[in-house]
Amino acid sequence: MASPTTQQPVGAPTTLPNKPENKLPPIPDGSRIRKRPLPLPPHRRTLKSAASSVNFQNQTTPDIDGYLPPPRANRTQIIKVASSASHMSLVKRVRKALESARNNQQGTTKGLPLAARVAALGAKNGGSDQTGPISDALDDVVLIATGRAIQKAVEVGASFTRERDLIVIARTRTVQAVDDIEMMDEDAEEEDSARVRHVSCVEVGVRWAS
Repeated sequence: MASPTTQQPVGAPTTLPNKPENKLPPIPDGSRIRKRPLPLPPHRRTLKSAASSVNFQNQTTPDIDGYLPPPRANRTQIIKVASSASHMSLVKRVRKALESARNNQQGTTKGLPLAARVAALGAKNGGSDQTGPISDALDDVVLIATGRAIQKAVEVGASFTRERDLIVIARTRTVQAVDDIEMMDEDAEEEDSARVRHVSCVEVGVRWAS
């Protein structure tokens, strides 16, 4: 006789992975939200010129999914994808950045973080299968997209997968976005404030295979 199975009631809420335990509270009446630009992945020269170790630690903190954005090489071109950008304009920007990377840095690991240099040299010798943040730092171009722009970034990256001399890697992560809550009435009792929300982000890295 088969043992009875426990069925979940219809309409019962299900727990999703990485779902915030608490929703953001509603904004006060008579206020509006102004979204700040999303933070870019830490750039190597940005980290080098950081004034304090506190800034460095803030820029190398893993997100809630455990992904640690690597410091990018000086030659890495970071392109933020807007939902209003055309497909062809993004393809041309990526192509131009790839040609610039090949002309300026072909066959060298100059400008890469130390860990990325080791991974790159190992890959050339066929003795490294490094993946994750160290490998991510080898990208020549990185497309970053959120919201409605995610599909556009993925489509642009897919158009380069047809070329054998290019490697395209897509990564998902979660970034912290800051929203300013501004009171529209200067005489309102509430004051301007800010809040943090988590946003799903897609990074599409494109690099030369050799």
